Amino acid sequence: MTNPSNKTLALNLLRGAVPERAHEFSNLWDQYNHDVEVISDSKNVTMNATSKRIQFSTKTIDIFWLYGFSFWHAIEVYSPALLMTTAFHIPLEQGLNCDEERGQYEFDFMQRLNVAHSLISAENTSAITWPTDIPKPTSDRDGLGKDQHKAAFDLVALAFSFALLHEFEHVKYRVDNSAPPASPEEELACDVNARAYMTRTLAEYARDHGHSFEEVSQKRAMGIALGAVIIHCITPAGAHFGNDEYPPLPERMCAMIKDYSLSSDSSFWTVAACFLIALMRQQNRPLDIVANSNQEIVNILLERLS
Repeated sequence: MTNPSNKTLALNLLRGAVPERAHEFSNLWDQYNHDVEVISDSKNVTMNATSKRIQFSTKTIDIFWLYGFSFWHAIEVYSPALLMTTAFHIPLEQGLNCDEERGQYEFDFMQRLNVAHSLISAENTSAITWPTDIPKPTSDRDGLGKDQHKAAFDLVALAFSFALLHEFEHVKYRVDNSAPPASPEEELACDVNARAYMTRTLAEYARDHGHSFEEVSQKRAMGIALGAVIIHCITPAGAHFGNDEYPPLPERMCAMIKDYSLSSDSSFWTVAACFLIALMRQQNRPLDIVANSNQEIVNILLERLS
């Protein structure tokens, strides 16, 4: 029995992430007839596309996994402060300072992020010391055992699916000769279209599988938000404000995280707020934010993020 090709594995990931569009994805894979190449590891992050192929390295998958499992811990680090901030209408900074147990949790969390960041400049994954409390990448979700690890696995799968769909949009633009006139516009369009692939038909999946729209929508939105913060982390600081190839990073973050049709008390806003607080804390940015809901906090953080 032959092993499935990289192209088939990537397609299966997309069909698992957005099952209601599985048949459509299969047809698109056949129509555009592009390859999926997993190339040798090297420094920096490899993920790009041409008219003929999508290309990434095993190290790129490891980066998504390590950042994803690390950011999952941001929820336990920052959600208590969010609860105090919105309940007592105090500045977020004050809520963080009131949480006496945050210090060690945040230190451990930042250590994990530092390891993930060090992997970007490493030649390969063997060059870093993998955190002992984060499992190694695997396709065996059930074998992870812990429910927390399974939840992080799901979000990483969604985040990487978003990245694949972003690259597939580049393939389509090249083949169809329909790309926007400027590269930054194309990048933003790929983000918007990748999000649409993952969210536009989710009501069908919710209906056919006995889930509420809110439940499915917030999980996919969490995965896309994780993809957004990973993109933020792997983008060199000098490119955060945009260049000839990419739009300003805050524009991309808004395209991925803002304006979901979710209630203001949805757990998505809590998760997204924790992710964004983590980015702000890494930059030592002030968090003098007063808001009535986590949704408000997310919107304010997106305005301030650079």
